[in-house]
Formats: sequence, C-alpha cells, structure tokens
Amino acid sequence: MTGRKEFPEALNLGGGKTATRYKLRVQEPDFAVLRQVITGIDTKYGFATSPYIAGIEISVDFYPKRPSSDARARLHGVLVRHFFPTTRVLKTNRRWPRFMPGRLKKTDFTIGRNEIDDSLDIGDRMAPGMDRPALYGSTYYVGERDDPSAFWRIQNKELDKQNKAAGTRDKLSEDKKRVRIEVTLGQEGCREIGLVHFADLETLRFTRLQKSFFQFMKPTFGVIRPSTVRAASTAVKRKVEEYRRERFLNAGVLGLQIREDAREELRALEMPTIRMLHRRSGTKMPVRLRAGSGAYGTMVAYEELTRMVERALAGLQRKVRKEMEV
Repeated sequence: MTGRKEFPEALNLGGGKTATRYKLRVQEPDFAVLRQVITGIDTKYGFATSPYIAGIEISVDFYPKRPSSDARARLHGVLVRHFFPTTRVLKTNRRWPRFMPGRLKKTDFTIGRNEIDDSLDIGDRMAPGMDRPALYGSTYYVGERDDPSAFWRIQNKELDKQNKAAGTRDKLSEDKKRVRIEVTLGQEGCREIGLVHFADLETLRFTRLQKSFFQFMKPTFGVIRPSTVRAASTAVKRKVEEYRRERFLNAGVLGLQIREDAREELRALEMPTIRMLHRRSGTKMPVRLRAGSGAYGTMVAYEELTRMVERALAGLQRKVRKEMEV
C-alpha cells in the first residue's frame, strides 16, 4: 500500500515463526497512506493496543540561491558552525561532535579529549590546537546513533534513494542538491515532544521542535582595548579571545560552548586559590561580564536561520495535518 517494499520486524518471534508485536520503518511516509495501512491491519487482525511511535526522523533542507558546489560548501560551513543543540546531549564521548570521513581516521572528533588524565582533558577542551574542522563533503554528527533521545547529522546531499545493499542510488541534478540537517528522535525524544501514538501526529506542533532540536546561535567576542596600566592582563585577555575565535572557526558555537564549560570546570577547581589571593591583596572578585543574554551566556540567536527553520517546520506541520485529515 505504500508503493515500496517495507520490512516489518517481529519483536517477539515465537514458535511457528509467529509474533504479536512488530516494528515497521517507513521511509518518507505519506501519512494518509499510513492511516490506510493501520486501518487495514486493524480490520483484518485487530490491535491489542493502539500503534505507538518508537522513533521519527525529521529533516530540514537548505538550498543555495545560486546552485553550485562552492555555495553548498559555504552553506555546510554555516550550518555546522552555528548549529547548537545545547551541550546537554554531550553526556558520553560517543555523542561528541564528529565528522565522517575524517582526516586521520574513519571518524574524527572536532574537539580533542584526554580520557586518561582529567586535568589534561580540561586543557584539551579549552585549547583549539587539537581541533579538526569538519570537512566539506563529510557528514557531521552530534549524538549517538540509536540514541533513545536524539541524534543529529548535517550532510551535503548529492544522492537520493540510496540502497547500499542493492548498490542503487539516484544522482541529483545541481538544482536539487542541498545541505540537510536531520534529527532522529528515539522513544524518549518522541515522548519529550508528546508523540506516543500514531494519532498524536494530528496535534503535534512541529514548530515547537525548533528550540530543542533545530537551534542556531551566533557567538559574541570581547573587544579588548589597549591599556598601559595593565598591559599583561590586556595581552592575556586578547589571547583568550583569539583562542575563542579560533575554536569557533574550527568547531562552531557548540565547540565554543564546550570550551566555556571546560573553563567553568577549571574556574571551580582554582576558585579556592583565587579567593585566597584576593584576601591577601585586599581586592575583590571582578564582576563577570557576559556579552550574550539568557541561558546561553555569550551566545545570541541566529535570527535569519531561526526564521527559515521556523517556516520549514510550519510547512511540515501543515503537510502532516493535511495527510492526517485534520
């Protein structure tokens, strides 16, 4: 009924090769057709419980105004550098930002880690010298594949309908080539957005996905003015801003936030010593200045990209509701 081969997976295969629980993955679904499929199964066999959604993949495509490889390269760089899913996803090293194929390995991490020595690890996360910028033509990943919450990738899409097993694919014309960002939500991610049963698609507000899953930010940098009174301090501050700019160019706003998080860890470790030195010299702790506002410290919203994504998700919402006959 979907017009292509589907492969239901039996989840509790028993004797006689029968099962009562199945999982079905559908590519590029037409939800009107899916409603017919579900109705047909229900009519013939009946359901013990309402069909529920175990995962969903949502993508937003970006097309350059004037199609070309150079334009897509710039677009790929903009999306990779400004994509910001927040660092709450970086719970394990397997979720760390990376790209494939890499320069040195099959997969390279954009920011180095030192899993052997925690003190050196903080330094590696702060210094940009070990960074590896994502190559144009590579696929950029954040999160872990099959993560119950969320998994992202950004890719330069030049092929469509790839079947690696059969060795078939469609090569796209220049005007249809684009850069895609997609998020795959696992069962926990689906529950987070209120998607449990198939019928929940009727009321799902796709535009609300933007804040948690399709967020883009801009960095802010300090302007360090020359000072003859505290020349050494000024030089240090300038070097810090140079490191921050280099980190942004290498690993984007997500990498910059990783650096800020490491800096906070270092600050916490050194705070007893800092307070002692201030007490001895009779000085006060300096006021902390933040160029950005809100929860993201030195980050500000990338408004142009935000509006584009908002329009795309609103269009997807209209499409799904029409197919769900809402």
